[in-house]
Amino acid sequence: MNKELKVMEQKQYDDEIDLYELIEILVRHKWSIILTTVFCTILSLGAALYVRSNTPNYLMKSILIQQDSYELKGVNKIDVDSVLLQDKNVKRILEIESIRKEYLEKTRENMQNISSERKFLQDLITISKNEKKPEEISIKTEIVVDENSSRDIINRYLDILREQDNLSEVILKEKKIKSDSLEKTKIEIENIQNEILDIFKKDGDLRALKPEEKMNYIVAKYPELSLRKNEQEKYYNTYVNELVRLDSLNDKLDIIKETTDIYFIKGQSKVKLILVVGIVMGLFLGIMVAFLKEFIDGYKKRYRK
Repeated sequence: MNKELKVMEQKQYDDEIDLYELIEILVRHKWSIILTTVFCTILSLGAALYVRSNTPNYLMKSILIQQDSYELKGVNKIDVDSVLLQDKNVKRILEIESIRKEYLEKTRENMQNISSERKFLQDLITISKNEKKPEEISIKTEIVVDENSSRDIINRYLDILREQDNLSEVILKEKKIKSDSLEKTKIEIENIQNEILDIFKKDGDLRALKPEEKMNYIVAKYPELSLRKNEQEKYYNTYVNELVRLDSLNDKLDIIKETTDIYFIKGQSKVKLILVVGIVMGLFLGIMVAFLKEFIDGYKKRYRK
């Protein structure tokens, strides 16, 4: 019975992992661990430098679009997201020679069409909106040729947005309509006043009335004329007030406001992460190599015996 217990205890000890023995193995094969770690670090450094060299940089500009129809019909809604959905706008941006050249170089000839042109620009240009303030918009473009070309892209995009703004045209059109209506109303009021003067000349009953009673007499005796007069005066006041309101909108014509200049944004690369992962992987592989070499050495010793 005692012998069996001793055998079981000995087997249990043999199955246990000796921490000191593991450390001894790692120390014995330290150069394998170091060389493997260095090798993986060099590889990760090369990968990091490659990623860094291919990390794109950007230019960005922030704008503010505060638009209101001001109860006017026909005012276009400025939609920054629909610019590249229109073929004519895609063509206009690709009129920038350097950007056009870049597109032609990156796109196979048999794939060059309006769809690939749109996709090319959509990959370059990013439009973002402030979630809390949708009127705050940022236009960002990747620098694929040089900064000047990317500036041209942003400025061309802004030009297209400004062309969507037709508020000034609508205001001028409305002012013309109101002014014409006002002139017609003035003529109609003058005609009514002339009719009243004729009544004063022809109607003898008016001569015996006091000045303040004469208008009441005309209202009572000529109700249609009085209604016409009140109606035209109402129109006149309405048109005058509307023209004043339209004139006040001149201060609000600058719908698209540039809140920042075009500024440079350095692209964020994962250089540090790649280096850290490379070092950790190198250390892990080095330890695995150390244990593998220890296993092979042990196997050779047993085989020689």
